[in-house]
Parts: sequence; C-alpha cells; structure tokens
Amino acid sequence: MKFESPERPSEAELAAKSMVQIWAEAVVRQAARARTIRKKDDTDFRNHERGEDWSDALKDELGPNWRTRWAEEHTLVWSAHQLEQWTIRLANIRGEDPPAVNENLKNVRDALEHLNEVDLTETTASAPSPQRKKDPRGRSLREHFPNETLVLGLGGQTLFHFLDPEALDKSAVEILRKVREDLDVEHLRQEEAEVSAYVDMLMER
Repeated sequence: MKFESPERPSEAELAAKSMVQIWAEAVVRQAARARTIRKKDDTDFRNHERGEDWSDALKDELGPNWRTRWAEEHTLVWSAHQLEQWTIRLANIRGEDPPAVNENLKNVRDALEHLNEVDLTETTASAPSPQRKKDPRGRSLREHFPNETLVLGLGGQTLFHFLDPEALDKSAVEILRKVREDLDVEHLRQEEAEVSAYVDMLMER
C-alpha cells in the first residue's frame, strides 16, 4: 500500500497568501500609526481652539500634525485596498467566492489616486468644472462625494468622508487570524507528507 502525500498548494496560491499576510500586517500597523496621529491632531486642535495662553505654542504643531495625519491616513487607505485586492486574488486562485468589494474603500482610493488631476483650493479638491465630454478626471469625486468635493481638512472619526479606520483594522486582524490558521494547516500538511514519504520508503524495501 502506497501512501499519497497531501496535495501542496500551488506556487500562485502560496504567493497570493504571502501578499495577503503582508498587506494585512500593513493595515494593522498603519491603523495604529494613523490612530496615534489622529488623537494627537484632534487633541492639539481642541486645546488651541480654547485659546488659553499656554495653547499658543500649539500653533506650530497644527501644520505638521495635518501633514503627518494626511499621509498616514492615505497610506492606510492604500494598504487596505491592497489587502482587499490580494484577498480577492487568493479566493479566485482557490476557486472560492471572493469577498464583496468595499465600495467606499474603492471610491476613496480612486479619489486619492487622482487627486493631482482635479480642481484645488487651499482647503478642497473638487471634480473639474465644467465637465469635459468623456473626461475621467474627478470621476470618483463627481459620482460619490458630497458636492463633488473632498475637504482637505481632516477631523472626526472617519477617513476622507466615508471610511471607519477601526473597521479596516478589525477586518485585517480577522484576515491575519485566518492566514495563521492556514499556516498551521500547511505546517501539518508538510509533516504528513514527510511521514508518508518515510512510510513509502520503508514499504519499498
């Protein structure tokens, strides 16, 4: 009797699984960074608005806070988008139903990716007006954002109007947990394959 080694995942599946892990870890890491600067920015802004004598020193903090917060939150959106794309790719490779696309994430990511193409003021980014025929610039802003505009000032608990950063973090943590379970299964599969090969060797003697 010959033992068959458990089937090993394809190279494409292993690569996609690695990418899922990379971007899930990136989302969790980036969510923590964004959370830290968001709390600092909101606290410094509130203290400055109170107008107490000691709060004047915070004026120099507000600009750097905003720039750091923008970059960290933008990077969180990009990381979450990459995680979603690789999760879909992994499901397709496995022949499974892919997860539903997060339309808000897609719309925000599209708007940020093409922000350099739209009409700008110091505080807003708006879809170009008048709209040229078949002009794709600002399409996400035009179709999905209030008044076709993204306010560049940051604040509150959402990212760029639509996204809950804590929900992105929670989703990434769940995906990471599943990836680690898969890694445990893969480790067990390798051990079983080694045992099967050893048994085969003994029986062929």
